[in-house]
Amino acid sequence: MRHSGSLRCALLVSLSACSPPTNRTDGGAVDDSCGIDCAAQTRYGLIANRCFEYSTSDSMAGATPELGAWVKPVFTLEGGVKVMPVEYRKGGQTLMIDNFAFENGALKLMRREFSQQRRSTTFRNDAMAIVGVTWLAADAAPGQNQTTTGQADNVDQSGTHMSEATTYRVTLQNPTPAQLKTPLQSYASGLRLLTTQTPERGADPLRTFVTEVGFITISSPFNFAGGNPTPVFLQRIRDLGTPDAGSEPCSLGVP
Repeated sequence: MRHSGSLRCALLVSLSACSPPTNRTDGGAVDDSCGIDCAAQTRYGLIANRCFEYSTSDSMAGATPELGAWVKPVFTLEGGVKVMPVEYRKGGQTLMIDNFAFENGALKLMRREFSQQRRSTTFRNDAMAIVGVTWLAADAAPGQNQTTTGQADNVDQSGTHMSEATTYRVTLQNPTPAQLKTPLQSYASGLRLLTTQTPERGADPLRTFVTEVGFITISSPFNFAGGNPTPVFLQRIRDLGTPDAGSEPCSLGVP
């Protein structure tokens, strides 16, 4: 398992009506030059060192961000599972890390790390291999439901494992124009994700996704025990390390 900071030391995104993305080079192999699967990463906005910054208002452009989501370079979990970690930061401090992988164009959450509580949940099968839970299928569309059952491997700060049967459900809706409005811009189409996990282990009740952008709205408790979070709205995208990105760390940039 992995944790950020002290935790990391102990453990180691418009709706597309097109066919699922292919990611083949001329030789027929998956193009992994940008990490794992470049076509899938582009579809979901998971490009290494991309920083998404969010405000608490859908029209609050120019404010110090309430939240930053920093896509980190590819990382390998135990069992050789390659993931693109996303580090959620507030005021420069890490709140949570999501570890995403791709399967036939689908977006899957493999592990969620709750940095403030020094806990994590890894989604495994009955043989305890990391298989993840599906957030978005390659052909995701409004009206679909994605239900994944398996084992949630919960680990606390002492390294103690507690495995429990879990059901993870994502319901997809067609967002309204108001739900596609952010400080950065208003989008023509997307997907609204309504998520539940049983037992509750800090799942995000709501996100809004736009193809080849990423998540334009996030509502997450950032807490293993769950909660009633306030949604945040995309106000800026920066590719860290480029001249246009500025020098501010992710979650501390000011447009």
